[in-house]
Amino acid sequence: MDLQNLKWTKNIVPQNNEPWAYQPFGKSHLFKLAWRDNQGNADKPAREDLLLLRQRGYVTHLVRVLDYKSENDAWCGDFNLYRIVETLWDIGDWANPGTFFRASKVFRYAAVLNYEGGNAMYLTDLPTFKARWQGDDGLKAFQAYVHIHLNLA
Repeated sequence: MDLQNLKWTKNIVPQNNEPWAYQPFGKSHLFKLAWRDNQGNADKPAREDLLLLRQRGYVTHLVRVLDYKSENDAWCGDFNLYRIVETLWDIGDWANPGTFFRASKVFRYAAVLNYEGGNAMYLTDLPTFKARWQGDDGLKAFQAYVHIHLNLA
């Protein structure tokens, strides 16, 4: 799997006392990835960009953006903006995810746990990402590491 478009991460907070958000959406599923009232941020990831979704301290999904801009579902309350995404990878064992998929292990630094809120974050704009994955090839090195760590074919 080519990860050259892996440029983003997004923290997800499950709603309505759900243990995990987007749990039903395994590999090849399409779903609406929600944003809270920030169309500018929702529109930042380009079509075909990849995002690592994090929740409860774990990386739970790798998704690809399929549309060109966000849409609005007025009936969804605070989370009325969305992008259509396709799941390329998910954590699999939701009942017992194990430490291997902890965000700090996938990103290889603990400060990733401080990336809160629901906005998409461009990896190379994050000072802690740049400090850990330094150099001109830092993003490429991270993409290669994620490919191996998540065992992506």
